[in-house]
Amino acid sequence: MTDRILSLSRKILPDIIKIRRRLHQHPELAFEEVETGRFIASELDKLGIKVRRGIGKTGLVGMLNGNGKAGVVGLRADMDALPITEESGVSFSSRNKGVMHACGHDSHMAMLLGAARILCTLKRELPGTVKFIFQPSEEKNPGGAPFMIKDGALSGPKVDAIFGQHITTDLPVGKFGFRPGPLMASADEFYITVLGRGGHGAKPHKAIDPVFISAQLVTSLQAVITRMKDPLEPSVLTIGSIHGGTATNIIPDSVKLSGTLRTMNEAWRKKALQLIEKAAVECVGGLGGRCKVEVSHGYPVLVNSEAETSLARKTAASLFGGGAAVVVPPQMGAEDFSYYLQKVPGSFWWVGAANKKSGATASIHSSRFTVDEAAFMYGSALLASVALEYLTRKVSNGSKRGRRD
Repeated sequence: MTDRILSLSRKILPDIIKIRRRLHQHPELAFEEVETGRFIASELDKLGIKVRRGIGKTGLVGMLNGNGKAGVVGLRADMDALPITEESGVSFSSRNKGVMHACGHDSHMAMLLGAARILCTLKRELPGTVKFIFQPSEEKNPGGAPFMIKDGALSGPKVDAIFGQHITTDLPVGKFGFRPGPLMASADEFYITVLGRGGHGAKPHKAIDPVFISAQLVTSLQAVITRMKDPLEPSVLTIGSIHGGTATNIIPDSVKLSGTLRTMNEAWRKKALQLIEKAAVECVGGLGGRCKVEVSHGYPVLVNSEAETSLARKTAASLFGGGAAVVVPPQMGAEDFSYYLQKVPGSFWWVGAANKKSGATASIHSSRFTVDEAAFMYGSALLASVALEYLTRKVSNGSKRGRRD
């Protein structure tokens, strides 16, 4: 079966590349993936896969029933692009001004369609059902995953396990990065308005300067990470924007700050958000001002289940050799795939797509981001193999439980 899957993946690679390039040229932002959804649905229709549209607003789910009732496995790809002007220089650059697939979601969709083609060919050997989940708005808080879940992406029939992957230029083509347990961080946004009292820049004693207070606040907030947290607990607090004032000699009435908190522990995440608000109120109040703190709760920590991650890693090693499956450290980026993993067991991994010779080295979210398209053969084959292996093992485990000595 391994040889058949690899052969099929190599055979369809040119078509998968064409699909990816077409998607790359027509990127759409979060919850605007209307044309993207239509194109994906048409590709699934060609394969005879039943499609449910309008899931999670602009998302869709395709369902392939195999030759048995071993269970249901979900495979997910995200669809949205980023508000970035492309500077990659590829011949198939974005035709939508100011919008770019700079995070590889075009690659994710293409690889999932590749897996769908492989599994359709192997339908008679598929002992259960596969759901192909194409999700909108991974890039924008609160993410598209909660909307997909609410609209039944994991039910009707119930998904037993779910798998996903993300392309990366941190690994070369042919390598996959796995990690059981916490892989990616939670991501929350906070917005602080510092309220002072405006006045003349030459008479600061008659004003309450929110610019000065904000400068102190930026430093004070870092104490949440450096002095209130276990040093062994990964966490990042970043102030990403500060806005206030109109002229050099005017002290404004207010300043607005916004930032992000990243953690790898849900208990610490909750406590840290409380400490951020407390630290802001006390710092600003101590300097004579007032402040308003708003928190936009984002994605939870992405926690891979042990069994499903082991299955995916062993499947990659079986397909491409032991050296293809590497263990990677956790990282502070975030992914709303974490919402699915709160509902069902599963695993999320990295697909290597770097190639120094072709210049595929820029990181995700860069205007110069490109990938080595040979990676699509690897990603398509692994997704298909993991789905098949998971369902096959369910049949085997069911048979063992049904035996009588």
